[in-house]
Amino acid sequence: MKTLLRSRRELELAGRWDIDFHLPPEGIARYPNQLLHRVEDVADIVKGKRDPSRDPEVVFQYIDIASVDVTVGTITNPQELEGTEAPSRARKVVRAFDVIVSTCRPTRGAIAVVPLSLHDQIASTAFSIVRAHPGVNPFYLHFALRLPSTLEQFRKWSTGSSYPAILDGDVLKTLIPVPAPEIQDMIAARVVAAFQDRAKSIHAANVVWNSILSDIDGTLTGRPEQIVQIETDDTMQFEAFTLSAVQAVLARLPAIRTDDAISANGNELDLLNQ
Repeated sequence: MKTLLRSRRELELAGRWDIDFHLPPEGIARYPNQLLHRVEDVADIVKGKRDPSRDPEVVFQYIDIASVDVTVGTITNPQELEGTEAPSRARKVVRAFDVIVSTCRPTRGAIAVVPLSLHDQIASTAFSIVRAHPGVNPFYLHFALRLPSTLEQFRKWSTGSSYPAILDGDVLKTLIPVPAPEIQDMIAARVVAAFQDRAKSIHAANVVWNSILSDIDGTLTGRPEQIVQIETDDTMQFEAFTLSAVQAVLARLPAIRTDDAISANGNELDLLNQ
């Protein structure tokens, strides 16, 4: 049985009385202390918002929690909506290479890197939008935020029973291992390569499956086999995943547009690097 001594004052200040919240996380102890940093040391949480309903006929891509494949942490099926169809939660503006973190049921690992195709699009307010500092590889940050040791901390910070949730502040105080930039690049390259190999294998398996089903159908109809082509999964075909390449791409991307990015003379401010 686990025991922990805390004063009543400490419990009142924390606002939590459950022992799991106050016990130190165990998974993060696997990493050397010199590698450990709070998320707020290596990234910011950005809160720029845009109300798509203000442009009722403009089409936008909407990323909600269902859009994230929790198996590998990629955005697979964003919704294409007109401004008139925008849900009330469709408010947070995302930039390419941002890392979105679902704050609802966070231990599911609905955490993904925003691809170039979704630059300046809209995510649900159910996400924390985490933007890596200039010296941090966003693909490594994505990897670190999906580590079991990170999800363990998210579990500890969660409140609520049916739909446990965390806050932006909980994400920021979470500890993750952060190696040197060259190690981050190496890890990012391996993760992206593994994802692409996985996507190719799934595509090949789907082609075989579809061919077998077409062949079976042909035995019933007497018609020659007809193979239906299956599109490859390009949800993570990033052009860049090293830190220097990411920074080069960001430098040439257009500014993101937020509701508060209007200057006194009506011109949009360039918030790309904020």
